[in-house]
Amino acid sequence: MPAYESVPYDNLIAGMVQPIVTQSILIEAAAGAVYTRGTVMARTGFAADGTWICKIVDTAAAAAGEKVPVAVLADELVDASAAQQRATVYTQGEFNRDALIFGGTDTIATHEAALNNAKIYTKRVVK
Repeated sequence: MPAYESVPYDNLIAGMVQPIVTQSILIEAAAGAVYTRGTVMARTGFAADGTWICKIVDTAAAAAGEKVPVAVLADELVDASAAQQRATVYTQGEFNRDALIFGGTDTIATHEAALNNAKIYTKRVVK
């Protein structure tokens, strides 16, 4: 059972009181669209099958949908720089506020209330 000998510390998950809920999404293709675990995503639309289409949340974005956080990227790395990519996100749970990644110059202070409204609860984590 070598795969279970060591489980690395996950800096993103900050509690298990609230259930962690995941969902499959599509990340919009865009130049430089390489995202890592903890990236906060905004829903920009829906695919024909109802799958959310998302990109990184950014209050400086032109489209209103890109300004509202709805999920946190669960995958380690997603490269959507050349084509739309399927990914997994957390749509509910408790997360380390210092491990979240935002677009542009946005910070946790910009989005904390909206994240909490979306059932993405942020916590300060002491290491």
